[in-house]
Amino acid sequence: MNNKKTSLEQLISCPICSRRIFFSQINSHLDTCGKEKSKFSSRPQTVSNLLAGPKKRKQSSAEKVIDLDNDDLEVEAVIKNGDEDTTAVANENKRIKKAPHIESGKSVEGFSSNKSQQSHNDFEVRWLQKISHLPLSEKLRPKELRDYVGQQHILSRDNGTLFKYIKQGTIPSMILWGPPGVGKTSLARLLTKTATTSNSESNVGSKYYMIETSATKANTQELRGIFEKSKKEFQLTKRRTVLFIDEIHRFNKVQQDLLLPHVENGDIILIGATTENPSFQLNNALISRCLIFVLEKLNVNELCIVLSRGIALLNKCRKQIWNIEKPLKLSRKILEYIVDLSVGDTRRALNMLEMIEVSTRERKIDEKELSINDIRDIIKNNSSNGLNTYYDPKGDNHYDTISAFHKAIRGGDENASLYYLARMLQGGEDPLYVARRMIRIASEDVGLRDNSLLPLAVAAHDAVMKVGLPEADLAMAQCCVALARAPKSVELYRAWKKLRAMMGENMYSLASSEIPMHIRNAPTRLMEELGYHKGYKYNPDYVDGKVKQDYFPKEILEKCPNKNDLKFLDGRHLGDKEDPDLKETYKS
Repeated sequence: MNNKKTSLEQLISCPICSRRIFFSQINSHLDTCGKEKSKFSSRPQTVSNLLAGPKKRKQSSAEKVIDLDNDDLEVEAVIKNGDEDTTAVANENKRIKKAPHIESGKSVEGFSSNKSQQSHNDFEVRWLQKISHLPLSEKLRPKELRDYVGQQHILSRDNGTLFKYIKQGTIPSMILWGPPGVGKTSLARLLTKTATTSNSESNVGSKYYMIETSATKANTQELRGIFEKSKKEFQLTKRRTVLFIDEIHRFNKVQQDLLLPHVENGDIILIGATTENPSFQLNNALISRCLIFVLEKLNVNELCIVLSRGIALLNKCRKQIWNIEKPLKLSRKILEYIVDLSVGDTRRALNMLEMIEVSTRERKIDEKELSINDIRDIIKNNSSNGLNTYYDPKGDNHYDTISAFHKAIRGGDENASLYYLARMLQGGEDPLYVARRMIRIASEDVGLRDNSLLPLAVAAHDAVMKVGLPEADLAMAQCCVALARAPKSVELYRAWKKLRAMMGENMYSLASSEIPMHIRNAPTRLMEELGYHKGYKYNPDYVDGKVKQDYFPKEILEKCPNKNDLKFLDGRHLGDKEDPDLKETYKS
């Protein structure tokens, strides 16, 4: 009897209005709920409404309401700019809405006030216990597209390309390219869910289901199995398969080619996620069949919103799971400090937040609020490597940063040059690679204006070879600054480039003409008899070493009408263009 009573008092969600109703009253509720919804609802379930979410109450600029789930709790994250005393989460006793006043013996939609609150708390505790083992980044994965933070350049209602596809209920094959922790996986899941929900309610368009895999573990046999399954799924249920492949750049050419016919025929909709430049890592044929969306790092405000949601959820766990009375409170300045350390990586920021929460569980209620110095000590004591910037020595950052380093030295900006050097070394770049580039810079950009820089660059390379990092870091920095401060000359670089181009086309027979006999060496009697070295004038025997003598092959001199074409070095160190922006700077 007790088991039956418990079953009848169990709370379940209404499929129409999402309210939580007693099991015993669900049938009578469903009879009236559909009519009331069609009569009173002013917001049909369109894609726009799915993205927009529920209407929010007007709120002050000093707070941000964050919905963690679909229950009746509101978590208010107070984020006031520059105020060290304000906290990122409102006081714990303000977080729960007051239940509506209900007269004794009466109920609202089948709830008594006490039972409703108690049942709701029990449900929330069970949910928190269920997800307690997950990393914070997994706990906070958005369940709806409207909860997704960032990437407004593709999800904006006004000009977001991806939003327009979602509005039509379609999902194109695409490549999501962006750094770690910007939400590539979450976005792929939410796109599938939103498009399916929208099309199901409107009975228009296709329904989708997602298969997730990773290029680090998927093989050709698994891919073929997915293709067969997708065909059968469409035949039986008319649902189209969205194949999400994480780290798709790790697929080899054969695996990428295997995707081509199935993407083109529409057997699958491909969503690939990558941190590498698709134009370097993916086949052109695959790129031509997919849209490329570039995902950007989250800005400070967006990451602060995510961190505030994390604080709110951790405080729920503290109170209801871990029985910790003191809530975690962090100021806006601390949140911004965490954002700076995370380098735009949401996952890394949440991991740091989780580290801070674990480290502060034993703090007493009367202890003062955490300061930035406290946070700095926590992170320093719990992280052996300190801050590691996102830098892949084999990826785009490798080429982009070394290019910026070279151009900063060429432009004479010693501070920017030093910055890019530090960024590369902190990111784990091979110091010998940087040292070799500085040797090149000494010849290409400083050139003949200061011949002492080439030995200095070689010495810096030698220092890295002999002592390595971290001891050789100052030798590299010294060479970097010296190169940036040195006068520049590209006379040699341009001359060499011009000559190589002419020889590549064998212009004037530069690459094939015979070496003049008089400047050939004659180490044997036979060669002397053949005319080698005959007629050569030894320059040191003459005044100032000057003689009338041709050194170019005769064939080249005969074929070249304009002898200036053979003057590769023209005496000009730099160009003659004037930058109009520089003139404006002087005027101001």
